[in-house]
Parts: sequence; structure tokens; C-alpha cells
Amino acid sequence: MNKTTPVAVWSYLVVATLLEWTLAKNFLSLTTIYTNIVIAVLAASQILSVAMVFLRLKYEPRGIVGLAAASLFFAVLAVVLALGSIGH
Repeated sequence: MNKTTPVAVWSYLVVATLLEWTLAKNFLSLTTIYTNIVIAVLAASQILSVAMVFLRLKYEPRGIVGLAAASLFFAVLAVVLALGSIGH
């Protein structure tokens, strides 16, 4: 990893966070599903960029990366199921 990679990732995180904040402030409501999807995709890309660069998953064997992806999947599944049960 060269010296500019962490700065580039940090810059991306700042820009993506500001974009999320702008979308949430100006365009977010419960009926705008597309805005919610864009915010979710931005959040997922931020998680992946931090995991790949700062946790050095980019340089790990495929088994470790698969284990990290599976645990992330189950964490998201748990949150979705928990949020889905609130209305019942």
C-alpha cells in the first residue's frame, strides 16, 4: 500500500458521508425508496473500502475474505430481521 491510498480512502469517506447527509436532509422520506437505496449503497461502499484498505483484507487469502463477507451478511440479516419485527 502506498502513502496516498489511506488519504484517498479517507477523502472518499468524507465525500460519501457528505453526500449521504445531503440526500437525507433534502430528499429523504419514507416514500422515496430510491434515495434510501442510494444511501444504503453508499454506506455499504464505505464499509467495504474501510475493510479492504484499513483492515488489510485486500492482502489476505480468499478464505479470510469469505469469512469476513459471511459475517457481514449475517450481521446485516440480523439487523434487517430485528427492524422488521418492530412493527409486529
